[in-house]
Amino acid sequence: MVTTIGCDVKADVLVLGAGLAGMSAAVTAAEAGAKTVLIERAPMIGGSAALSGGYVWAMPSVADLRAEDPGEFQRHGHIVIENYPDTIRWLSQYSDPISAEQPALSGRGRRFDMPLVFAQLHCRFAALGGLLHRDTEVLDVSRTSGGFSFTISARGTRSTITAWSVVLASGGRQADPAVRSALVDHAFVPPLRGNPYSRGDGASIAIELGGSVNTANRGFYGHLYPAGVDAVCPADFMMLAQYHSSGGVLAGPDGRRFTDESRGDHVNAMALTEAGGRAILLWTQAMQTQITRTAFVPGLPTVNRFDFATGRGARTAVASDVSDASATAASWGFAPLRLSADTTSLLSSGGDIYMVEVVPAVTFTFGGVEVNAAGCATDPDGNAIPGLFAAGADMSDAYHRGYGGGLSLAVVTGRRAGRLAASHATGLLPAQPGLDRR
Repeated sequence: MVTTIGCDVKADVLVLGAGLAGMSAAVTAAEAGAKTVLIERAPMIGGSAALSGGYVWAMPSVADLRAEDPGEFQRHGHIVIENYPDTIRWLSQYSDPISAEQPALSGRGRRFDMPLVFAQLHCRFAALGGLLHRDTEVLDVSRTSGGFSFTISARGTRSTITAWSVVLASGGRQADPAVRSALVDHAFVPPLRGNPYSRGDGASIAIELGGSVNTANRGFYGHLYPAGVDAVCPADFMMLAQYHSSGGVLAGPDGRRFTDESRGDHVNAMALTEAGGRAILLWTQAMQTQITRTAFVPGLPTVNRFDFATGRGARTAVASDVSDASATAASWGFAPLRLSADTTSLLSSGGDIYMVEVVPAVTFTFGGVEVNAAGCATDPDGNAIPGLFAAGADMSDAYHRGYGGGLSLAVVTGRRAGRLAASHATGLLPAQPGLDRR
């Protein structure tokens, strides 16, 4: 049922955010018998997941995750790996995968039709008596005797929701320009590669309710974008991403190479924030031929990303050799290239050198609401706040300096939060095997 709130509401579980984490939490809580209310700031459900390519994937093992992400704040990513098979089974109830299992970044996964998944999830939620309220903003929050009280505005109408349990799943903090600017020490505001409604509501509410937010974790998932080019439609999130940077060379403002690009474009985007926030991506004629013939992930469109960026007004060039590329870099306001002999030899392996100025584009931030091993929000002293849970991109420290999947993280943590929120509220939900409950 979709309604506009016009009166006060009492619920067992209140879920904030109707992206994949929030929908997973809401359906799970409602299935457990909890009276569940779901509120969404945007006019439509789906969040960033509905704008994604739909790949639900995970790393093969915890050891692989540690190799991919050695960051000190990578604390909770193991639950994605441990619950990946169950995640695929659960989503397949709502929509058959539209691909076989295949490689995805550093892991493997299946592709789902995300708009269809959301339509089916909402249908299930409504059938269970769940209430969804869109275009709804939280104005005030407070603790009550054993529960929580939210003052909200739904299309100009104020009302109050009280609930025994709350799940924070607003999608992260990245839609706040100040959060993205802080990633590059406020040199500029990196572009947003996701929905514009994830403005940190979950983190703000957690703080209001006594929770702690880890802003020291400055990791994020994103990709390199051509500088000065903004996405104007969801397809641009993939079309503008410079996935092939893993086979290129990144030169910073000082003209020097600053990272091991082979770790992947998503890691290169993070590395760029520590190297000034802007760089030149260079690649060979052989790489250009490869990326115009082969999709980055099977099922994605094959795109001439250089031509696409050029057509959208990006700063691009084709240099005849490294010396020509160095002169072009200087004309763009960078220092002349200062590359090692090996790098120069790589770029001089034959044919032209392709160049594009790039910046990091942010899909979701890794720092957020701190939780314990069960997903319960904690205060600054590490004590659990009973009844308050965080999931998806609102939950801090799944990743730090690497990435192990966002859609799978949303489902796993959303389902866990919904189950535990219902258990806290009703005391009726039995333990279920197969999911991390530590």
